[in-house]
Amino acid sequence: MAFPDGFIGHGLKYSASKILAHQATREFLKKNRPNYILITFHPTFVLGESLVQQSAEDIDGINALFWQSLFSEKPRIPTAWVHVQDVADAHVKTLEVPVESGKEFLLSAPTFPWEEAADFVKTQYPALGCKLEPPFEGRWRVDTTAADQALGLKWQSKETMIRDVIGKQLAFRAKSAQIYIQRVGT
Repeated sequence: MAFPDGFIGHGLKYSASKILAHQATREFLKKNRPNYILITFHPTFVLGESLVQQSAEDIDGINALFWQSLFSEKPRIPTAWVHVQDVADAHVKTLEVPVESGKEFLLSAPTFPWEEAADFVKTQYPALGCKLEPPFEGRWRVDTTAADQALGLKWQSKETMIRDVIGKQLAFRAKSAQIYIQRVGT
């Protein structure tokens, strides 16, 4: 299949790779019937504080797409988000509860309109200069019933996800500004 150039093409390639990996996993289970439990997680857009990010400029992945969305008129990702801690918790929970092999779990906090995210950012971080302007098109629907019931997950709120990403960026910016002030002052 041919993919378009640019951001859309990269997104389509990423999505195709996930679909192919999922199909390969299902085929492997069907063909090999391994004597161990193999489950799959399918997280939506994973947001939250990055433990590997070293500077504001190092922001990447979904955090970067979220951050870039704040300074665009229209968002770059839908609001089907899951907190990185919820993904980690799901991994731990599968070690604590019986889960049958082949089980698939969609991991996502409840979706919501981008208007709510934009309003929250503009209210809580007015100096940030969020440029998002409604109306925003589309909204994904997610069904996390399997993860909710089998793993008993309690999803982080949209506010927590937003605060974690913005808070990390602002902390890096403040640290950079402090270093600059110290250098200029000496």
